[in-house]
Amino acid sequence: MTKYRFIIVALFAFSFAQAQTKKPAPKAAAKTGTAQVKKDSTATAKEEPEIRNEFAVYSKMPKDKKERIKLCINLVEGETILNYCVNDSICRSPEVSKILWQKTQGDTTYVLVYIDAFSKPVDKPACDAGHETKLYFARWNTKTNKAVWKSRLVSSCMRGIENMSKEAVNEWDGTSQLGINYYKGNSKFVTLLFSPENYKLGLQIIGDEGKINE
Repeated sequence: MTKYRFIIVALFAFSFAQAQTKKPAPKAAAKTGTAQVKKDSTATAKEEPEIRNEFAVYSKMPKDKKERIKLCINLVEGETILNYCVNDSICRSPEVSKILWQKTQGDTTYVLVYIDAFSKPVDKPACDAGHETKLYFARWNTKTNKAVWKSRLVSSCMRGIENMSKEAVNEWDGTSQLGINYYKGNSKFVTLLFSPENYKLGLQIIGDEGKINE
């Protein structure tokens, strides 16, 4: 009887020792997966362009071949920010941008923006040293944060538009009438006018026939 009792005690001790040395199942796998998802979400957020709290003009490059390059203008009035983007591959990544003139009347701000970029041709080597110059005029309601825009391309190697004005547009004094003469090809001469005294008329165009068009 004592012999059998010794065997039972020995088996019990062996089973207890095995239970003590058995390792618990790992539990860290699920946490690793969650951490990876958070990291990926942060990286995606950083890819989105940040709207700046200052005047800026920049190009927004497409994410895929179906989209087009956009030219964006950022206007700031107090705490109100207006970010306007339009399809434009001509004035790509402009080197020079400037607010030529600005006036606020009540809830409306009128802004004249000058944009100039070196031509960046893909298949037109003759324009490697050319320029692309645009003027944008905005009538911006800062209360509703909506604006009406007008633009004119006054110089472009890519489009064959030649600025024939003697004075540089970006050196305009902002008080006298701004006049830009340019040639659009096919014997077509055009004059663009902007008058600070009659700013609500915006950008006006006088063609060869002397007719004024906005």
